[in-house]
Amino acid sequence: MESLSSYFTANPANFTLLAILFAIVILYFILKKFIKLTVILLIVLLLAGGVNLLKDPASMPGKIKTTVQTFVAGGEQMWDKFSSLWRDTKDLADKARRTPGEINKLLNAANENVEADSKSKTATKEKPKK
Repeated sequence: MESLSSYFTANPANFTLLAILFAIVILYFILKKFIKLTVILLIVLLLAGGVNLLKDPASMPGKIKTTVQTFVAGGEQMWDKFSSLWRDTKDLADKARRTPGEINKLLNAANENVEADSKSKTATKEKPKK
């Protein structure tokens, strides 16, 4: 073990490469399914593009332009929805933060009313009858 540590202290570049290799292997095992999905989607996308290119190569730039415009419009719509979702979430968080204080105010007011009612009842009971 000491010889291994002395080797890596003498050769820091090798230690760095080994650490990078371990990090890549760990990330690979963690993201293995995501990487497979990405590769499969990329292959399907390339195959679909190749089929469209072979069917009608002359109109391909127009198709690409309309596809890009569609994606840009969809991205803008998604951005609008997510930004409104963010605003709504912030509003709900503000309301949720204020709610306990408002409930406490209502409970205090209700307790004061109950106490006032009980005091008035005891005051009427204490009055002697004539």
